[in-house]
Amino acid sequence: MWTFLSEMGKGKEVTPRKRAILIQYSKDGVKQRDISRKLKLSESVVSRIIKKYRATGSSSPRKRSGRPRVSSKREDSLIRRCAVQTPTISSLQIKINTGVRASACTIRRRLVQEFALRAHRPSRKPLITTQQRQKRILFCKKYKNWDAAKWSKVLFSDESTFLQFGAFTQFVRRPVGTRENIRYSVPTVKHSPKIMVWGSFSALGRGSLYLVNENQMVNGKEYVNILESKVRLTMQLHGCEVFQQDSAPAHTSRVAKKWFNDNGIQVLDWPGNSPDLNPIENLWTIMKRKVRKHHASNLKELAFYIKRVWCTEITPEVCQNLVSSMPRRILSVLKNSGYPTKY
Repeated sequence: MWTFLSEMGKGKEVTPRKRAILIQYSKDGVKQRDISRKLKLSESVVSRIIKKYRATGSSSPRKRSGRPRVSSKREDSLIRRCAVQTPTISSLQIKINTGVRASACTIRRRLVQEFALRAHRPSRKPLITTQQRQKRILFCKKYKNWDAAKWSKVLFSDESTFLQFGAFTQFVRRPVGTRENIRYSVPTVKHSPKIMVWGSFSALGRGSLYLVNENQMVNGKEYVNILESKVRLTMQLHGCEVFQQDSAPAHTSRVAKKWFNDNGIQVLDWPGNSPDLNPIENLWTIMKRKVRKHHASNLKELAFYIKRVWCTEITPEVCQNLVSSMPRRILSVLKNSGYPTKY
């Protein structure tokens, strides 16, 4: 026997294509009993569709109300308000706090589909005090009229630490039940060997690179040694008139200030805790990504690959693009009222 599809009730809905064929058969004079046999539909369904078409000119099924919403408009508004006021709150906690009837799954679906409040990993930004925020705003107001040509006269500098081992992968695609498989895990080391590096660059390209000796801290005296051996010549070669550095203790030490005064080098009044303003932070990220691909097996290899990447893979175009972003960085800080930006 045929399994007839019903027009209503628990049966499957008759497809639009089958409805069109049914109507065409009826127009061609085919009897309803024959249509029922050819399309494997009950005669009552065939009759109902034909009657509807003759009465309305359409064979489409009527819209049904469907299952009633569990949450009312007021409850949906309450769900949204709770999520906006506390961005870190979970769907289950929203249900508990608001007392709505909807399940945590329904609440999550409301937030994603109707309010575009999808959960994301939070960005990690430095904590900025009120005083630091004010200094950032003052700095940006002072230099907001500097264009890319002005910033091309600045030599940017900073220190960074390169680890021999580092777990930078955040996601891995794996089959179900293989979480502990070594292929889908990331090895970690409690105290990874590391090298501290000082570097500089300008719109013309990479500048000098200085690898700090192992277990040696960069204090005021060591920093002056770096300045003495690297900065003056680099600024001359790059045609730079201004030197940029952050407000680390070694950079603002008495001996460092004296060295700048004695050598007549103008230093930017850089605001503290502002890595988003310094394009060399992005350069370090590029460097670390490239160095990591070489999988150094010891510190000697790590030092070799740091120098190799710096000399062969940091192109003038990359440096030019980073320096050209300075006006946009400054405007972003002003627009964000001194708080951290996307940079």
